[in-house]
Amino acid sequence: MIMNTIKNTIKSVVSIFIILMFASCEEDVTDNKLEGYENIPTNLNLTYSLDNESSGYKVNFEATAEGQVFFLLKKNLDDDSPESYTENNFSVTFDQFGTYNVILIAQGIREAASFELVVEIPEKEPADFLTTIEPSSDGTGIVNFSMSATNASSYKIEIFEQDGVTLIHEKTTTSNSYTYVFTNDLLEPVTLNCVVKISAINGVGSLENTESFSVDVDAGVAPPENWRLFDDMDGAECGGILWDVGADKSGTLALTDLPSSVQNGNSSATLRYHYKPSGAQYGILKFREKDDGTEFDFSLQSKFRVKVYLPSSVEAPDGTMIDNTDNAGKRIVRLYLEDRYRTDGTSYSDSYKRNVWIEKEVSAFDQWVTLEFDFSNQDDYKYHGAAYGSYKYYIPDGSTDKNPDRMYLRTHINGDAGSSTLYYFDDFELIGIDGNSLNFVCP
Repeated sequence: MIMNTIKNTIKSVVSIFIILMFASCEEDVTDNKLEGYENIPTNLNLTYSLDNESSGYKVNFEATAEGQVFFLLKKNLDDDSPESYTENNFSVTFDQFGTYNVILIAQGIREAASFELVVEIPEKEPADFLTTIEPSSDGTGIVNFSMSATNASSYKIEIFEQDGVTLIHEKTTTSNSYTYVFTNDLLEPVTLNCVVKISAINGVGSLENTESFSVDVDAGVAPPENWRLFDDMDGAECGGILWDVGADKSGTLALTDLPSSVQNGNSSATLRYHYKPSGAQYGILKFREKDDGTEFDFSLQSKFRVKVYLPSSVEAPDGTMIDNTDNAGKRIVRLYLEDRYRTDGTSYSDSYKRNVWIEKEVSAFDQWVTLEFDFSNQDDYKYHGAAYGSYKYYIPDGSTDKNPDRMYLRTHINGDAGSSTLYYFDDFELIGIDGNSLNFVCP
């Protein structure tokens, strides 16, 4: 292994051997250019010291041997491109902290010898921290944040109102860039004055930069009267919701016919169940699907709320006993938005590539939990991966021919034909930009 490594590394020193070999044939042994070199070097040793003046992970080495032509240093056992050194003292910069099995290779005239040393490099605090903030000026409310710091493993972005105290949004990311989109719940344009604190973080410390910025946000959009979307499962329904269940099963149940635990915390007369039986793999509950795709545009407003009750065990309508505790995926409810229709009313054959969904976990069994799906927060998006030829379909988008016009509900296990689950849900509604109920009065 050592010889293979050397073969790929010493091209620049091959000429040394050629010159020395010719010289040894022509000159007296007392003037031998190979004097001092050995066939195989001996008495190898390697020591190191940490360079604490460097912000990175720089290590100073001192190598000694007898009879070597030059040294090679492998940073670890898997290093296939070691650097070569002709001096005894040299410095090496490692990519990160940790424990390294460093190998010193001393090359002789014919063969090489090696020496292994364990090098411990402790983690250093972040350093050389730089940040930039780029607010948009076109009313979209988009702000781009960029940050870089030596030794940082992650960055935390905290956005506050102008007082620097009231938190608007926070996010921790390993990326060097982050984008946040401000929304406006007023029907007139606003300029938001904010403060952002960006922290560069690792296991031993952090650095912080705090800056002020302003961003213009266009007026919010109120939902048109003709696309109110609400169903309380008690008969107050507006928006033309279609409970088309496909391979899954759905229906309404009287609350009084259900166990007392289901009745607790719910004042409705009826509720709806969603039953995904074994063998039903792709069945969905469609909340909305219009033939021409022109009446309903989810890019205008896209925050939704629904109440969910997940029983730990339950008997399905067909008599099947279901244990919802046997698979963590049964606690996940997904709400999808999809761009299914073209502007001429025809549907895309690959609409599954043109959707995103948000997953919410039901936090507890046997009690009512309220779930909110905010599609204006793109950080929560999930989407089909490259294996499906899909792409991350941002909503709201506003681009031509990118109007999400279909919404549907699935469980996390709908892709698993062998699993089954049943849960109850109630009071599905579109909510306002500010997260409050729109108090629809259905005709």
